[in-house]
Amino acid sequence: MEYIMSSRKKKKTIKQQEQNLNSQKALNEPWIPMRKGLMIIAITSVVMAVLTAAQVIPQRGWLEGILWGLLFGALIWVIFWGFYFFRRIFH
Repeated sequence: MEYIMSSRKKKKTIKQQEQNLNSQKALNEPWIPMRKGLMIIAITSVVMAVLTAAQVIPQRGWLEGILWGLLFGALIWVIFWGFYFFRRIFH
């Protein structure tokens, strides 16, 4: 036996399938452009480095404060690129 759908139901199911396809496509696309994301990461890493250095310098001195600041600023980039390449490989 063949299931017969009314034309109204056919249109409704086709419309739902199109909406599902559009929502899947929207989820796979980036939320912000890469250039803007890199700018945000750059600003965040510099701010993190400065704040970390400012907190460490009074306790440990200039050299160690700057090194800790650079470490934390660089770790933001490591996390960003790590997730970027992870997504590229496994997506």
